[in-house]
Amino acid sequence: MTASCAGILLVIAMMLPSSVFAQSREETLQAISKWHGSERETKLREGARKEGGLVWYSSTTAEDSLALSRKFQEAYPFVKVQHLRSPSEKMIERILLESRAGSFKADVVALPEIELEILIQKKLLLKHAGVDSQLYPANVKDSRGFWTGIYLTAWVTAYNTKLVSAQAAPKGYNDLLNPRWKGQMAMDVEPYSWFDTSRRYLESRNGAAAALEYFKRLAAQDIQWRKGHSLIAQLASAGEFPIAAEMQVHTVERLKAQGAPLEWAGLDGVIPINNVGIGITAAGSNVHAAVLFYDFLLSRTGMETIKERRRVPTRPDVTVPYLKPYRLLPFNSQATEHFERSVSLFREIFKPRS
Repeated sequence: MTASCAGILLVIAMMLPSSVFAQSREETLQAISKWHGSERETKLREGARKEGGLVWYSSTTAEDSLALSRKFQEAYPFVKVQHLRSPSEKMIERILLESRAGSFKADVVALPEIELEILIQKKLLLKHAGVDSQLYPANVKDSRGFWTGIYLTAWVTAYNTKLVSAQAAPKGYNDLLNPRWKGQMAMDVEPYSWFDTSRRYLESRNGAAAALEYFKRLAAQDIQWRKGHSLIAQLASAGEFPIAAEMQVHTVERLKAQGAPLEWAGLDGVIPINNVGIGITAAGSNVHAAVLFYDFLLSRTGMETIKERRRVPTRPDVTVPYLKPYRLLPFNSQATEHFERSVSLFREIFKPRS
């Protein structure tokens, strides 16, 4: 996930002065919030046509971003989408540095929760309720109104079905401690969201000392470290290792659809998750186009496009069935100091090597 070099990023964030942008952008958003129905659509189209484009920063993969941009431009061909993609930890660093230099020009951002929280703290996001925001439950949007989740990242354990039977596959956290998996499990070098949420779950169940001891025992399993979940999934499919201890469920589902011998399990019947949300920045110049794009991503059409890409959409009436049997464990995005300590603890326990 997310928030690589979290300590450095948070230090940078605290050093940066709060950005001050023209009040007119926030005032325009407030005016737009009062438009409804055909009036809203007409005025947004008129404004976006004059603006001619928008700038979108995200950590979403290039392929997924392109699919969303193309679908959006089918409805609004007069809006040119300029997309800049980077891993979330690199993207937040770029945004903060651009903000300090006065060169941050993005109109919308799509990032995981921890990065969005940093932007909120630095006053780089504006509050906005999209036209369909009321359809979204509280657990997939910011309680203060700064962002709405467009898809979930759900963390599961994946296994190669040619090497591991369904009966032998791990079904609980403790199963990962089985001696048969020593040296046979892969993990990303920065699984901070999975670790933080899993640790809070185990602490609530067994206590802090037992949770800490669990992760020390897991670290002693000679983890096979790799950089990037897509790479890990491909290597697991090829049989380089039978188990991936923490894996994005959509990555497994994509490869399964292509015939890869992969399956996944939600350990102990729970699945750690975090939101990737869309927010409107305080910095851009294309506010009407930004609102159109925001509304599109939250629309049924936008969510269906996300679902077609094997992601897990947040809109309740456009969902995937396979997570329903599980208890979803939310990520605590607002506790940035807590997350910083969790990142340090993971590094101390596991000492990952890329």
